[in-house]
Amino acid sequence: MSIEAAPPKSREELVERLADLRQQGVLDVHEEERLLEQFDSMLRDVNERKAVLEPEYKRRVQDDGLDKANAWLREAAADLGRRHGEATRAITDQLRVVTG
Repeated sequence: MSIEAAPPKSREELVERLADLRQQGVLDVHEEERLLEQFDSMLRDVNERKAVLEPEYKRRVQDDGLDKANAWLREAAADLGRRHGEATRAITDQLRVVTG
């Protein structure tokens, strides 16, 4: 598996990739579990945020128009992505493969 591979498209694909890294000795079982827990947490957060954002988006489309609503949604999605990226980076920066 290449470090530059595309992100996994599903939890199952992530499980397979992490298992491969564990078998190669890149990750230990604890690190693998932490990464899966992070993924599950992010997925729950995304689903919760979508449930909150959808009615607000619809309201903004009606009140402000599609362009402004889409701009608002892009910013909300970018913020969510930044937060998830920072949280994931905090975990991956602690992996043995990174810390040596």
